[in-house]
Amino acid sequence: RSMLLTGTDHHIAGIGTMAEALTPDLIGKPGYEGHLNDRVVALPELLREAGYQTLMSGKWHLGLTAELAPHARGFERSFSLLPGAANHYGFEPTYDETTPRLLKSTPALYIEDDQFIDELPKDFYSSDAFGDKLLHYLKERDQTRPFFAYLPFSAPHWPLQAPAEVVEKYRGRYDAGPEVLRLERLEKLKKLGLIEADVEPHPLIQLTAQWDALSDEQRQISARAMEVYAAMVERMDWNIGRVVDYLRQQGQLDNTFIL
Repeated sequence: RSMLLTGTDHHIAGIGTMAEALTPDLIGKPGYEGHLNDRVVALPELLREAGYQTLMSGKWHLGLTAELAPHARGFERSFSLLPGAANHYGFEPTYDETTPRLLKSTPALYIEDDQFIDELPKDFYSSDAFGDKLLHYLKERDQTRPFFAYLPFSAPHWPLQAPAEVVEKYRGRYDAGPEVLRLERLEKLKKLGLIEADVEPHPLIQLTAQWDALSDEQRQISARAMEVYAAMVERMDWNIGRVVDYLRQQGQLDNTFIL
């Protein structure tokens, strides 16, 4: 993230390691500030100086205070999740020792411009909210200026969460396990003519227990996790599509570079 926004090595930019992973021997050392430091200039700062309108909606993870938030690093309008991860919905799950499978969630910390958001709407879902907010900024922007928009999603980072109706579309898709899916995808590539018919898959590097060695419950949990993960990716893709569609409708798509 720091390298994308500055074009420098992450140690130079202050994120030698993520703030959450700072150890006592690194705290206070140059390059390990845990936030985007003042020895680098950020891309939105340069573009804003050059006359661009700079907009952001998404995950920041480059500083947890208002003084280190996107609006302080060149973004004219910004709606962002400051930490590296959080519940994707507008609530925080309770946690106690009797429910060991429930991950203790990182508290959500959202900010718009320089104002922290006290309460998220009931129907909040991170990917949808980021798409909505960027569309809002694009619709109200100054049309006389070029724009730079940054849309970094929190998905598909844990916790695995997605709208139920999207998850349902993938029910059973991963039940046969990763090796079967891998070969199925390879055959599809051959059928589409994207690879030669004699291509063989790379030998599988087994990092975890083989699928057949897992219990039924373990396989069900793994397949379910993949169903939700796939739904998170689809929802993220859908929101990117909303932005692209809007630019097309406005006649701006051919004049916009999308990375």
